[in-house]
Amino acid sequence: MRKLIVSNFVTLDGFYEGKDKNIDSIFDYYHEDYHGDDNFDFYNAERMRAADTLLSGRASFLGNKEYWSGVLIDPNATAIRREFAGLIQSIEKVVVSDQLTVAEFGEWENTRIVKQADAVREITTLKEQEGRDIFMFAGRTL
Repeated sequence: MRKLIVSNFVTLDGFYEGKDKNIDSIFDYYHEDYHGDDNFDFYNAERMRAADTLLSGRASFLGNKEYWSGVLIDPNATAIRREFAGLIQSIEKVVVSDQLTVAEFGEWENTRIVKQADAVREITTLKEQEGRDIFMFAGRTL
């Protein structure tokens, strides 16, 4: 049976996002000692290399697509962030959503939509199939 690995942001006091429903405000309190620390990026790249499927909900899929597509062309991005950006774009993606449309995939063509009502069955089926890990990067509600 394949493993489902989840990597998520959360503050020590239990917050995943700010009042505006995104993670940007978490970084308002990012301790200066951690600027330039790539350990989180190295950890997630290692998890992504061990996986062959990325699982997400609509909001995290769209947020990751928007952010990581820009990292691929950012000349100031670190090598590990560019590698992760390439990995997240190329991996098979399964998105649990009743609202996502194929038109929203952009260059992330290797994406499949699973309706919320079918999510438990589909994820159970994914776990039972042969393959590498199933990785969920971000996504507080899924």
